[in-house]
Amino acid sequence: MSRIDHLLQHGIEAYPARVKRSHTVRQVRESRKAPGVSVLAGRLVRLNPDARSGVLKDWTGSLDLDLADPGLSGMLTVLSEGDLVECVGTWDGDICTVSAMRLLAPCLRDTPEPAAAGAVDIRAWLLAHTRSFFESHGYTGVDTPTFMTVPDLTPALHSFRTDYVDGEGRSRRFYLQTSPEHYMKRLLAAGCERIYQICRFYRNGERYDTHHPEFTGLEWYEAFADYGSVMKTTEDYVTSLAAAFNGSGELTYQGTTIDLRPPWPRHRVRDVFLDRTGIDLDDCDSRDGFASAARRGGFEVREDDGWDDLFHRVFLLAVEPTLPGGRPVFLTEYPARLPSLARRVPGNGRYVERFELYIGGLELANAFTELNDPAEQRARFEEDLRVKRAREGYDGGVDEALLAALEYGMPPSGGIAFGLDRLAMLFADARTIDPVIMFRNY
Repeated sequence: MSRIDHLLQHGIEAYPARVKRSHTVRQVRESRKAPGVSVLAGRLVRLNPDARSGVLKDWTGSLDLDLADPGLSGMLTVLSEGDLVECVGTWDGDICTVSAMRLLAPCLRDTPEPAAAGAVDIRAWLLAHTRSFFESHGYTGVDTPTFMTVPDLTPALHSFRTDYVDGEGRSRRFYLQTSPEHYMKRLLAAGCERIYQICRFYRNGERYDTHHPEFTGLEWYEAFADYGSVMKTTEDYVTSLAAAFNGSGELTYQGTTIDLRPPWPRHRVRDVFLDRTGIDLDDCDSRDGFASAARRGGFEVREDDGWDDLFHRVFLLAVEPTLPGGRPVFLTEYPARLPSLARRVPGNGRYVERFELYIGGLELANAFTELNDPAEQRARFEEDLRVKRAREGYDGGVDEALLAALEYGMPPSGGIAFGLDRLAMLFADARTIDPVIMFRNY
């Protein structure tokens, strides 16, 4: 006999249409005096018919149930842990003495999303504080399109593709954004000087412990500023989160206490690369020169490796794992050979004004002093386009709308892309990204 048939046999409606809840668990707990008879509704997370006790949980909390009333005997024979119920009772101390109970929906299987509720709580807190921080600092929240007319040309990134079909049956190719950067820079050129956005980022082919192909990111841009200004805002933002979270300037992540007090250490990529690998990036202007240095250092070199492939492999193997976990670290001045939309370091064109932020061993953010020279940006796009065509067969062009905005004039600016899922990992003390995202389709 099925559970539903069993309930019907006992004259119990499995899915009643109305609920009469008068209080949440939190409202009852926060009441300084007994509110009289209360009607609570939630899930039975524990039920012991023999001891005539249970625990009810709703969105706001949980409380113990005293189920000793003789009138509940029949109901206790048909209820199960996990059922959604309505309880009528009185509040006394830490226990609700139940006088009547009604089934609202039976639990017919184990939960399919065991971590979803916890993810909702931590993400809601993080998103609310993030919006509060940027609004209070004079930033305007923006909401730009998810579809782009061209893919991200960065060779290391792969865009999701989709086709729009109009009412006449004509098809047009679009791409899901890998970040909202292009649109937000067009807003900078239009006169929006301090903007931020929380949105979805999409990156095909990437799935590992700290990354999901669809993730939530934060971007903000400051006009008439540079990446040094963005570093200061980054320190203020993260430390404000920690203060709201636990009232201190520290976090504990995976057993390591992280001191968040600014200023945070800053290290040039060339310096840490040389220290950890013995490879001097100043001597690696060509792909073949980098390959020779990598082989001497004992690193794998593949025939189809480009310059950026070699950099990322050596960096991920020998540099990133050695970064200190007890302090946030800014890595600055990345090689200009890497695809980016960053401005070159004045007086040293080998490198660009770019930083990445690491906290607790997690890479959290990527920031630039934004390139606003349209001629140089076009040249970089064209080089990326050459690689994209060779590797992926892409037959389209570059983002002419962004280049038009740069030609109109985009102010000197600093900008950053910040991974909010990884930031949630820190505050939730989660080793992988899975516990802080609500649903995992892949």
